[in-house]
Amino acid sequence: MAQGVNNGAATTGGAIASAASRVRADIAFALVDVFVVVASYTLGLGLRMIDPLVGDTTGFWSDLMLAMPVIIALHLAANVLAGAYGHVWEHASTSEAMRVAVANAATSSVLIGLSWMARELTGFVIPYSVLVVGGLGSLLAMGMVRFRSRLFSFKKIGDEAIRVLVVGLGQEAATFARSVPRIGGPRRVVGFIGDLPGGNHQKRRLAGAEVLGGIDDISEIATEYEVDEVVVIGSDARLLRRVVDLCLDVDVRLRVLPAAQDIMQDGATAVDVRDIRVEDILVRDAVDTDLTQVASILEGKKILVTGAGGSIGSEVVRQVLSYAPSGVWALDRDETLLHEARLKWEGSTNLILGDVRRGEQVLRVFEAVQPDVVFHAAALKHVPILEEFPEEAVLTNIAGTRNVIEAGSRNGMERFVLISTDKAVSPSSVMGATKRVAELMTQVGHERDDGCVYSAVRFGNVLGSRGSVIPTFISQIQSGGPVTVTDPAMTRYFMTVDEAVQLVLQAAALANGSEVFLLDMGEPVNIEDLARRLIRLAGLSPDRDIEITYTGRRPGEKLSEMLALDPMMPTSHEKVFEVRLDVPEAHVLLNEVALMEDSALGSDTRSLLSRLTAVANANFDGFSTELDLEPGEVRRVASWS
Repeated sequence: MAQGVNNGAATTGGAIASAASRVRADIAFALVDVFVVVASYTLGLGLRMIDPLVGDTTGFWSDLMLAMPVIIALHLAANVLAGAYGHVWEHASTSEAMRVAVANAATSSVLIGLSWMARELTGFVIPYSVLVVGGLGSLLAMGMVRFRSRLFSFKKIGDEAIRVLVVGLGQEAATFARSVPRIGGPRRVVGFIGDLPGGNHQKRRLAGAEVLGGIDDISEIATEYEVDEVVVIGSDARLLRRVVDLCLDVDVRLRVLPAAQDIMQDGATAVDVRDIRVEDILVRDAVDTDLTQVASILEGKKILVTGAGGSIGSEVVRQVLSYAPSGVWALDRDETLLHEARLKWEGSTNLILGDVRRGEQVLRVFEAVQPDVVFHAAALKHVPILEEFPEEAVLTNIAGTRNVIEAGSRNGMERFVLISTDKAVSPSSVMGATKRVAELMTQVGHERDDGCVYSAVRFGNVLGSRGSVIPTFISQIQSGGPVTVTDPAMTRYFMTVDEAVQLVLQAAALANGSEVFLLDMGEPVNIEDLARRLIRLAGLSPDRDIEITYTGRRPGEKLSEMLALDPMMPTSHEKVFEVRLDVPEAHVLLNEVALMEDSALGSDTRSLLSRLTAVANANFDGFSTELDLEPGEVRRVASWS
């Protein structure tokens, strides 16, 4: 009870204090208004007296002084009646401005009427011009006093607003410029740039701002106009890359307004700009997937994905789920990756914690699941590490693939799709060689005569995959550098994981048996250029904020990757090609695989590398077709019909 009384007293005291504060503020405004009125009407009469034709003016000053109390009283009364006091003027709007204007207009009208009556009845004269000038002066001064914070804040916004340079000259650019105030924070478009026909950029305006020049002038224009942000209209990768390259040494934030189709797809609005990302600057055409063809091999089917916790495998699961399979099983030996991947999947999946290297376990999985389609993405992939541990590469990438194929063949598998790599082309590394041998095992799959369609899909680097160059560069940039580049001439192919998997599914649908497909990877990307662009996209300058150092090529690394050395045949999809490769007989290949596995388990690295190099480079001459079996020994060689 006492607490309630105390709270009530405190509330009352606060209200009284607040009211007293408002009264003090209103009194201060009123006193200022008195000064404003006196000064305005005195100035009005002073200006009137400048005219040499006025004549006798001795009575004007005395009449004005006599009338001044009435003028002041009328102004104050009009302000009170119009509600020109009692406001927080820092947040005043047009409505409050109208109150001040109405009060002054009413006062001026009344004063002119009173002056006319006084002149007619008493001879008391105040020139009408003085009343008009005084009224206008009072209006302007009172407005400035009340809106001084708004006026100064407007100037501040104009000076401190984010200065935006728009790259683009079309309707979307104009719409964006008009929408700039709605995208958050004070912004102002300082101009446009774009390549006009003939290079004529003079005296052209768009949405109230000037076209300042062409895209090649962006660096100079951004510096001259003190630009804070460069916003590129549209998703043209070549244009975005050009802008990034031209702004490498300019301290601006680089942003993009996606093209209309991207806005619709992402659920964004016409003013949703975002920072430019590395995938934006890869020169790639949109992927057109034949959904009907892909659905024909997945809908209602039981799908098994190995390596499902990795970048490619998890994306395969995610996309496969959208084709209404009867079930999806995700196998990986890393429980953490498997758990994290499942959080991204929108649909029911069955997790299997297992290792493709364990043939007996793989066979049990296939016997239990009886999958129709298998996407084999499980693999070891880091080139320098596998150069040090070739045994591990062979056991996972070769023997593991053999185990999956064998188990699938025995359990009615309809399609097998191997996820391969461009490093399998003329391999110079253990990783590339093991993937080439895995490809060979899919190519000889038709000899099984088990009704399964075997295929491999070959592509390059995937953006954002674990341990790949881009996450490494980003981590180095976030740590302050240096960014390490192996060789300034090194190039690689890159794809987004979404695009790669779309094409993997498309290739799987195109397969008829034992093909090796390769994907259109676009243009190769220079790794040093990529590093510089990533530094720039982080808002930093290469060589100034972040150092770039060169480490030299690591064991097994090529200067440039190739998609194929053998003839590339077109398919019904413009971004998927088939490559024709020589293959050994199945029993010869499987014999060598078994011997390589023995060498790996026995740590016979020399023999292992010798056989791996020969098989991967299609040197099949002199291969043994017989296996030396110890009594009771079980060999890991498939039975061929």
